[in-house]
Amino acid sequence: MELKRGILNKRNGENMVKDSYIMRLIHIEELKEVVLLQNFVYENLSNKQILYTDSYDEMRTDMELGAKVIGIFNSNNQLIGYRYIAFPGLSNRNLGNDIHLPESEFEKVVHLETTVVHPDYRGNNLQSMTLQEVIRLTKNLGYKHLMCTVSPFNLFSLFNNMKNGLKIKALKEKYQTGKDINDGLYRFILHRELEPIKTIQPIQSFSVSLDDFKAQEYLINEGFIGFSLFKENKLLNYIR
Repeated sequence: MELKRGILNKRNGENMVKDSYIMRLIHIEELKEVVLLQNFVYENLSNKQILYTDSYDEMRTDMELGAKVIGIFNSNNQLIGYRYIAFPGLSNRNLGNDIHLPESEFEKVVHLETTVVHPDYRGNNLQSMTLQEVIRLTKNLGYKHLMCTVSPFNLFSLFNNMKNGLKIKALKEKYQTGKDINDGLYRFILHRELEPIKTIQPIQSFSVSLDDFKAQEYLINEGFIGFSLFKENKLLNYIR
């Protein structure tokens, strides 16, 4: 199912060249390409905490249960980026548990699981482009809540998600292996209601350094939400 097509900028050594792309839903038979791209990007990250990798088996099981992967293919039909979304339903993994969402809403939750872009195609706003397609698709399917986890060290991804209306509702350690209670990864839990979009009138506001986890946990416990991010000085604006 084709969703969109157009032109992207591609890095070619020191130069930028134009390349066409097609955005479409990925078939389960193409899942190995998705995992290969994920692993390539992961191996080239300087900070491995930014990306929690999904296994082929995990993603295949999810797709068999209805998860979708939006893929971006270049002019040579090579996968250069993707966004993976899942529908956790009443399972324990539903991020609604982390923000005390009523259980009656759990089956209306969409998880924005992973977004990966090949280094040669970064800077094309592909995270926002694929997120807009997710919003359109999931609204048509009757879903109500977008949720995701983002590493506090992934400034670009955090900024893009917040720019598209997701707000920080929790800060927790996630993805523990069970072997060590301290082996989790700090993650913001972000949430957005698909509609109606509510106008927020804050009564209090604080700016907090992005890496000041204790201050942020305190504010969240006091009923504040992370509303906006200032990339230049790495400050988060929390409001109540």
